[in-house]
Amino acid sequence: MNSEISSLKEQAFEAYQKKKFKDAARIFVECIRLLEEDKDFVTAAEMRNNLSVVLLELKMPDEALATLKDTDLEFEKIGDKKRQAMALGNMASTLQALNKNTEALAFFESSSELFKEIHETELRAITLQKIADLQLKTGKHYQALASLEASYDQTDKKTIKERVMKGFLGDMIKKITRRN
Repeated sequence: MNSEISSLKEQAFEAYQKKKFKDAARIFVECIRLLEEDKDFVTAAEMRNNLSVVLLELKMPDEALATLKDTDLEFEKIGDKKRQAMALGNMASTLQALNKNTEALAFFESSSELFKEIHETELRAITLQKIADLQLKTGKHYQALASLEASYDQTDKKTIKERVMKGFLGDMIKKITRRN
């Protein structure tokens, strides 16, 4: 990767951190253009994922969706399941912003499964919480409880609040399913 692209990446991330989203978007677009000229499609896909996050901040979900097209496939080609799962999660977030909750749920579930395969517990826990949120919105209340409970199972080092919530959810599920 040439120094101009590296510099653009740094500038884009810096603009994003400073919440200068229009600047970040403009810089990411230029970075992607140069990466695609260099035929570095994997790094371009990563930058397109970053751009999609910026576009969501700018309340531009349609543009974010177009930006994400096939990014997960670039990571799948090289066997990078973590970035593939992250791309699927970005797609899910974008679909959710477009109120396409059923489609979003399917993408979050695919993302969660990949995180499970690679033992990425922290990102899987976050994804399971997003799944639970969507399940609640789509009327799948019992599944939402199970997803939320599973999110708390992802780590052995739970805060007191997480332990209390996990216990509460377990009790609630037992009462609902009438298990002892």
